[in-house]
This record gives sequence, C-alpha cells and structure tokens, in this order.
Amino acid sequence: MERRGPSHSGPYGRACTGCFKAKCKCVARADGPGCQRCHSLNRACQPSDSVRRSTILKKQNANARIAELEKKLESVIERLEPRNPPDGDPQREHQPGRLAPAVNSRNVHASLSASAVENDPEESEDTDTDNDQDAGTVLWSPGQAGLDGPPTAAFAASDFASDAENETLLTTFRSRMLQHFPFVHLPSEVTAHQLRRDRPLLLRAIVCVASQKGKPTQSSELRRAMSEALLLQETDRIDLLLALLTYLSWGWDHSKLMSRLTMQAVSLACEMSNPTPQDMDAPMRALFIPDVDTDAPPSTSHFLEQQRAVLGCFVLSSAVSSYFNHVNALRWTPHMDEGLAALGANRECPTDAAFAVQVRLQLLGQKAVYIRQQQQTEQGYMQAPADTPLINALVSLMPLQGELEELKKSLPVSEPSRHLAHIAATELVINETRHAVNAMEPMIISHFSAMTASNTVGRGPSKAAERSWCLWQCVHAIKACADALLALSASDFAGISFVQWAQLARSIVVLNHLTTGLEDQAWNRADVRDVVDMPVLLDRVAGQLELAAQVAGEQEPEGAFTGHARRMREFCSDWRTSTAREHRTSEHLDARSRVYGGARAGGLANMPVIN
Repeated sequence: MERRGPSHSGPYGRACTGCFKAKCKCVARADGPGCQRCHSLNRACQPSDSVRRSTILKKQNANARIAELEKKLESVIERLEPRNPPDGDPQREHQPGRLAPAVNSRNVHASLSASAVENDPEESEDTDTDNDQDAGTVLWSPGQAGLDGPPTAAFAASDFASDAENETLLTTFRSRMLQHFPFVHLPSEVTAHQLRRDRPLLLRAIVCVASQKGKPTQSSELRRAMSEALLLQETDRIDLLLALLTYLSWGWDHSKLMSRLTMQAVSLACEMSNPTPQDMDAPMRALFIPDVDTDAPPSTSHFLEQQRAVLGCFVLSSAVSSYFNHVNALRWTPHMDEGLAALGANRECPTDAAFAVQVRLQLLGQKAVYIRQQQQTEQGYMQAPADTPLINALVSLMPLQGELEELKKSLPVSEPSRHLAHIAATELVINETRHAVNAMEPMIISHFSAMTASNTVGRGPSKAAERSWCLWQCVHAIKACADALLALSASDFAGISFVQWAQLARSIVVLNHLTTGLEDQAWNRADVRDVVDMPVLLDRVAGQLELAAQVAGEQEPEGAFTGHARRMREFCSDWRTSTAREHRTSEHLDARSRVYGGARAGGLANMPVIN
C-alpha cells in the first residue's frame, strides 16, 4: 500500500479492503507498509481498486451489455423488415405505433449507452453530453404532424392498409352499416385520411368491422390498442368511446368480451354525460385532485358529437343488458334529455332525427325493464305479494303505452323497417312487463284493473283473460319484429348492428317460451303456431344469414354469418325433435287427465330474458 503521512487517514476511496468491509477509518502506518488496523489484527492489508480502475471496469461491463442489446435489436429489425411497406408509401409517415424510420448504428449505440448507464451516478458525470440529442431516436412515434391519436400496438395490420383500401372500407361502413345505428356523423366529404388524423382509433375500428381479411388478427390488435388507450395513455375520450361502440355494434366476434367492453364504454359515457361547467365545488376538488377536468365548454358540433356517442352507449348497453342479463345499462340522466332534444332539433345532420327515434324507443323499453326490476326487488323483501308495489307498477306502465302510441303517430308512413322492428320490440318489452306484474298480483289488483279500464262497462276482464291478452300482444309483437327485420334486403341485413340482432334474438327466445315452455290451462300453443311457426321463422333467419354471408364476401365456413346460419339450422332440427317428443308426452298426459279428472295448470311469474 502507498505511504501516507502519519496519523492521516487515506483519501476517500483509497481504504484497504479490510477497512472498507468493516467501514472503519484506514490509517497508514508510519513505520511500515499497510494500515494500523490490519497490523494490530495481524492480517494482510490488501489495497482496494482505485476509483479510476473501477470506472474502467464499469465501462467495460456497460459496453458488453450494449453489444448484446444491439444484437437483439438487429435480429428484431431483420424479422420485421419483410413486413415494412415500400418506400414512398404515404402511410409510412407519422403513424402511431410505428418505429421511427431513421435507425443507424451510431444512434442505436448512443441511445443504448444512455439507457445502460442512466442509473450509474459516477459514470453519468463522465458521459459526453453531446449524445443527448441522439438518445431518443429509437422510439414509438406518438402522433406527429397533427396526429392526436395514441401510440398503439406496433405493426398492426390496419396500419399497412393503403388510403384507397381504407376509403373503400369507410364507404362500405357509411352506406351499409351506419344507417342501422347512426351514433356518429360521418359526412361524405370526410375521408379516411382525415379520420386517421382526427379519430385514429375510430378508423381502426371501422376498418376492422368492415373488412373480411385477417379478421381475428385485426380484432386482437384493435382490442389491444383500445386497452392501451384506456389504461396507459392520455387519449381523446370521444375517439375511444366511438371506437368501442363501433366494435361492439358490428364486431360479431367478441361475445366472451362483450360485457367487459360494454362496461368500459359505459364508464367513458358517464364521464362525458355529467356536465362539469357551473360546478361550484370544482375548484375545491382541484385542491385534492390536481388533474380534475377543467376544460372549457365544448362547441356546438363537439357537443352534438358527444351526445350522439353518449346516447348511442345508452342504446347499445340496454341491448347488451337484455341480451346477457348480467350487465347494467347506462342510467338515463336529465343531461341526456337535453342531448336528445338537441339531436331531435338538429337539421344539419340527416341521420339525427332517425337516431333520436331509436333512442326514444329504447328509453321506453328500458323504463319498462326498470319497472319490472323494481317490482321484483320489492317483492323479494316481502313474504307474500303486497298490493301497493304492484299497483304502482301497473300505474307506471300505463303512460308508457300511451307514449309509444304517440311516437308511432308522429312517424311518417314510409318508415324504415328497422324502426318498425324497434317499435315492435318495445311493445314486446312493455307487454312482457305487464304480464309479469299480472302473474303475481293479488285479487285486489284485478279489481283495480277492472275499475280503471276505460273500455269496460260493469265488471272488467278476469285475471286469466288479462294475462292471455298480454301474451297475445307479445305474439303479435314478435311477428311484427321478425317480419320487419327479415324484410330487409341481403345487403341491408348484412349491415345490421347488435341492436337489431338483439331484438331478433329476444323475439325468437320469447316465442320459444310461448310455444314450448309456458304452462297455462288457458293458453293454447297450437294457436300460437298458427300465427308464428317457430321452425319456419328459424329457416327464414338462417336463409337471410346465408345471403348476408354472400354479400359480405365471407370465405371461411365459420364466419360471422355462416356460423350463425349453421347453428340456427341445427337448433331448428333439435327443436323439431324435442317438440315432437313433448307432443307425444302431452297426449299421454291428456289421456291420463281424462281418466283421473283433469290436469293441474301452472302459472308464469316472469317472462324470460336472453342469456
């Protein structure tokens, strides 16, 4: 060890190995080599490495790590190079989720050097500051040149589609699909390039639902991009909500994820449907939540765009709620009344009036669902049926039918088939709720219904007659809904949204219950089959799905339409077999009832919902 002055400890970083480990002061001996502590303990005094030598070793280790990372990066680039678009493609520039084109060895080395030594305080002081500009060359391009969109999953299939392909898919979406559920306004002058700049996630969703090529891959990448935008990035909420609604309405391959995606859309809609201006408590909340939203009031066009998205989320979440029965629909708020009135009065967008009709019809049906849910909840807390909750339910149902009749009268005679189907589906929900209430009402409510009936003189209809009337109203509503949807052309049927599909599915499920599952002595199933024959209806739906598959250009045997058509025909065959078996069983029971004095009739507490 080097000689140092007597009674002076070594400079910082020059202590011997023993003193360094023991965290003791290292004092050199004046009369010999080594330090005083090692000499007194009779140990060998081994000098430690100098600061300069340690720094050299650290640089060598960092260079080794950099070389290893460079090899890995080069292998990744070699694998991805065949998928790159040709030079001069306008889509290559300024796209989210894409590696920057300029990648050379010097920039790679500089950026990796910065990342390798960023946690080393000693080495960072010796690093050349001139490399700071090159450290971020390899990065994810987060929407340059006016792109507001979030950085999404790298090398997505939709990113490589040309503007011409995207324009064709946008035209298909605008002409075939959007008319069935116009929750977004896309004028004909809006191009795919403009959507890529202003609404990148919405464009990706449109390309995904309107294209038939690489559907599973595009759907997976779109879901990944929306998840990243929802949880990891600062994204425009309206763009994300519109993308979610588009994918949910026309995706056809997300049945297992539909509940979760719907709840994400509902959460976004709740953020936008609650007005923040004129909130006196917002400055106080900002003291505790610094990132509270204090944006200025939106413009008229942006306000209408938000209201379309929020109301579209209400309609879609209501349809999903009735289809799966375990998802809560978006609750209606007074602020949504204002948005609905604004859309109904808007004449600049030609689809706003039709969309407002859809929302009003869905709201009437959802009000009936709320009445049934509230009545069932109140009955669950009581040991026996009580008069007051059931009377309130019947009184609440009376104005819904009146509002529906007024809405039907206000519509033009040449109303589209999808609106006729929606009207019939709303009538079905109202009559289902009315039948469910009548099924558990005590005798006093039968007298109340008789006294309040305007078309009855003297004694009103019996309880069984009231139930039978509700069931027949359901049968006629089922027939009207199915006829309206199946009257669409194959091209129009190929563009129906999940809202129309849920209406058709619910009609078939309720019809199946009325023809096979309802046990009521006063109910004749054969008469129902004379009005709507279940096998004939299933064959019509399967045939329409097969025609829609041809129009959509499906090539796979398990595509969205071909797969549904195959399952529909299989179910029709099974239904015929099971119905024939039940018919033989019922004839045997009728014979026994004639011998033993009649069969016992059952009742129905609730109409089924689709699951």
